[in-house]
Amino acid sequence: MSVIPKEWGELDSTAGLLYELGWLLLMFVVLGSLLVFQPFFFDVKITPIRLSGSIFLGVVLGVLLVVSTMSERARRFWEIHEYRFGALLVFSLLFQTVLRLVPTWTLLTGITVSIVTVPGRIAIYLQARTE
Repeated sequence: MSVIPKEWGELDSTAGLLYELGWLLLMFVVLGSLLVFQPFFFDVKITPIRLSGSIFLGVVLGVLLVVSTMSERARRFWEIHEYRFGALLVFSLLFQTVLRLVPTWTLLTGITVSIVTVPGRIAIYLQARTE
C-alpha cells in the first residue's frame, strides 16, 4: 500500500507536483540550515573552487533527476515498494557518509540540485498538461 495516492505519481497531477515541490523545499531548508548553523560534527569552508565545482555537479545531478522523472522505466522502478525502500535506505546511508567526509560539497551540491529540479519539474508538469 502506497503512502501517497497513485494518481499523484502522474506527471500531470497538480497534487503530485505540489507534493514533490514540498519535498524539494524541505530539502532546501534542511540543507540550508545545516550550511548556516554547521553542527559540531562537521565544518563547512566555502572556497571558490568548492562553490563552482559543487554548483556544476549539482546542475548535472539536477538535470539527471529531472530527466529520470520523465522516464517510464524509472517511474515503474519507484512503484515497487521493496525497491523504493532499499534505494532510499542506501541513498540515506551514502548521503550521511558523504556529508561526514566532504560536508561543503555535499551541502552545496544538494542545495543546487533542489534549486535546479524545481523549474524542471514545473516544466514537465506544464508539458504533460498540454498533451
